[in-house]
Amino acid sequence: MSNNPLPRQQTQVLIVGAGPVGQGLAIELGHRGIDCVVIEKNPRIGLAPRAKTTNVRTREHFRRWGIADALRQASPLGLDHPSNIAFTTRMAGHLLTRFENALYCAPGRNPLYAEHAQWIPQYTLEKVMLQHLETVDGVRIRLAHELLRFAQDEDVVVATVRDLASGETHEIEAAFLVGCDGGRSFVRDAIGARMEGSFALSRNYNIVFRAPGLAEAHGHGKAIMYWQINGDVPSHIGPMDSDDRWFFMPTGLAPDVQVTMDNAADLIRRATGIDLPYDILSIDEWLAHRAIADRYRDGRVFLAGDACHLHPPYGGFGMNMGVSDAVDLGWKLAAVLQGWGGETLLQSYALERRPVHLNVLQEASANHAKVSNALFEAGLEDDTPAGQAARERVGRRINAEKLQEFYTLGTVLGDRYTDSPVVQQLPGQAAAPRDFLNYVPSALPGGRAPHVWLHDGSSLFDHFGEGFTLLVSQDTPEASLHAPTRDAARLGVPLKILRTDNPAVQSLYAQAFTLIRPDQHIAWTGAAWPAHSGSDVLAIATGQSRPDAARRTHPQPQEETVDE
Repeated sequence: MSNNPLPRQQTQVLIVGAGPVGQGLAIELGHRGIDCVVIEKNPRIGLAPRAKTTNVRTREHFRRWGIADALRQASPLGLDHPSNIAFTTRMAGHLLTRFENALYCAPGRNPLYAEHAQWIPQYTLEKVMLQHLETVDGVRIRLAHELLRFAQDEDVVVATVRDLASGETHEIEAAFLVGCDGGRSFVRDAIGARMEGSFALSRNYNIVFRAPGLAEAHGHGKAIMYWQINGDVPSHIGPMDSDDRWFFMPTGLAPDVQVTMDNAADLIRRATGIDLPYDILSIDEWLAHRAIADRYRDGRVFLAGDACHLHPPYGGFGMNMGVSDAVDLGWKLAAVLQGWGGETLLQSYALERRPVHLNVLQEASANHAKVSNALFEAGLEDDTPAGQAARERVGRRINAEKLQEFYTLGTVLGDRYTDSPVVQQLPGQAAAPRDFLNYVPSALPGGRAPHVWLHDGSSLFDHFGEGFTLLVSQDTPEASLHAPTRDAARLGVPLKILRTDNPAVQSLYAQAFTLIRPDQHIAWTGAAWPAHSGSDVLAIATGQSRPDAARRTHPQPQEETVDE
């Protein structure tokens, strides 16, 4: 491909971008024995919190990776800090309404999911992920390394990379390259993918400051965010770290107003009505977009996270969607590299994830249309009967209109890959209507496997294998397991057979057999394992176009019985 005599390194997957998406992909690949290199031109340090919500689905991935407890312990505000959202006129003003346990951050065992959500700044989350990556064999992180260009053929991708510290340039040869390099993705532009949608929906500032005493200077109780709805400086504000560090986001600034290190403290005083010394640490200006890439792939190059979808941050979906992108793509790349995944498996990545992105783009944009300044009503701060009536009226409106932003379990857990070529739908199965609020567990193909807490305190998810898991009813005859065991060996597919007589499992998983993918989504379910090759369940689920071809042999399927 290249006659350039530059030094060349080799790896299986080159990941561009070391944010949560790039690091998540590296963890997913590294845990599966795939060698990868992660390059990042930035130092990945700073004060800006970026994402602050790690939702229940992302933390389920962290549990599978073995680092959910480490993230829990890193919580700067403490796990008992209530994840309430308080709507006020100002922190020193009137309370309008309150959402309790917003985003499902409360600790404890909920039957619907294996991990509660967590309010934690992104820089702390990245630190936990990076510390774990340092223990994963085959993963190399290269900060201050910039991608200059790349070329690909049918077999490999060759990237030219510059070490920004030394100025030296070298090449990295990989089987695949994944752009996890954010909204201004170099990789996206290089493959000619275009972002389509609406841009510059709003101009925003993310201000980080330190203010000892602010938590005690108001009477609205502990919360993770306070929405301030007034005609002066409508805004969001909330605690971010243990050292009296807060974030502040004005939402209704005039186009000619610029926030600077000189005027930011005064804006906070006006917004809160609390006169304290405000030590401004950083100011980030950003634009809200609603856009999605017209394609997620070019040959051996893929896009994930903000590189292929952008939306306003209201609802806390962005980083979490990107981590799920990394999981979906990660196990599929590993399957192909290990010889038991086919081309159709790679094609399924965009077919599965793009409908999810489109749905969330719609929800986040609807939330963005109802920011603090859009909820204001004249006379809201008046200490009069009319002012009280206005506050009650706005409070009712907030309760109705902002529910979709803070209670979204149906969105977070309800993804179903009904149009995927590697998911085998039941005859007559129709796509369930999306419901952002109500998540109803279902063992239909395409959806996330229903969760169950077992009587020994473990999660059913804890017993799934690294590869595919075949969940089998306890009363299924032993002889009926010969066919899936034989098919897995023939195709080289890692398969764990899991049997349980737990009544909760039996009630949620109605069929005798349920095939669960490495990402905990259901690939197939049925009363009996198909006996003829035309319905080769594993060949379809792994995208193998030639199910009878010789494959790399794999250890015999594991078998586990969970007794209750």
